[in-house]
Formats: sequence, structure tokens, C-alpha cells
Amino acid sequence: MVNRPGIPRMKDLIPILIDYVESRQKPGGQTLFIAHNGKAFDVPFLISEFNRCSFEIPPDWEFADTMTLAREIMKVEGSKLSSKSLQALREYYGIPVIGKAHRAMADVNVLALVLQRMTCDLKLTVSGLLENYAFTASELSNNSKKKKNSR
Repeated sequence: MVNRPGIPRMKDLIPILIDYVESRQKPGGQTLFIAHNGKAFDVPFLISEFNRCSFEIPPDWEFADTMTLAREIMKVEGSKLSSKSLQALREYYGIPVIGKAHRAMADVNVLALVLQRMTCDLKLTVSGLLENYAFTASELSNNSKKKKNSR
């Protein structure tokens, strides 16, 4: 996080994020966050920050990592896809960059379009994405603990 005057701290942002997500949830609905390399970076970062600030990630928040989908695409498409990076996927699908690459909003827009193409290529429905690829923060934490304990 950026540590400058006028920039909100994580402990101030987390309740705002939770309230925002809850305000858009349908009763009994699911919340799915999508990230590229989310299992290795984004979700562990959120887990760490929520813990550091004495918050829990709501148990009904689910996450999906498009890196996992990229691996599936590579199996199907073979060497046509040069790498699993978001940039490589953007190029593979011929998606233009709108704004500066590696800036949050540009990356979000690219990821939305890449996800759309990947799920189409894999013939993956929303329910299929949730059933086969979604995970919770606690599942990721438990898997990380199991891996550490088995070493």
C-alpha cells in the first residue's frame, strides 16, 4: 500500500470494501472476485491485510484465479499461447490495451475481456466456474498451512 498523507490506510478501507460488496449482494447470492494470479498474490495479500487489521474475509466471498484457466487453455491450445501472463493472454485474444498497461483500471478491463474469452473457449458456464475453480480465503489458507506442515 502507498504510505502518503491523504491516502487511506487499509484498516480504513476494509470496512468500506465490505460495506460496498454487501450493498450489492443479492440476499443469498454469491460474491465472486476474479484475479489473475490471485492464488499466489492477490488473495494471500488480502488475507494478510485483513488479518493485520483484525478483520476476517467474509466466508461467502469466493475467488477465482484466471491463471488456472490459462493453464487449461494452454493444455487445449498447446504452444499457441506463449505464456500464462495477462499480457500474453491479452495478445493471444487480440484485446487492445485501453489506458496504460499494469494500471489498475486498464488491467481490470483487460481481465474482464480475457475471462470472457477464456470461459467461452473452455465452454465454461458461471456455475461451472464456481463449482470447479472458485475457492474461499479460508480454503486457500488451509491449503497453505497443509503445504507448510508437510515440509
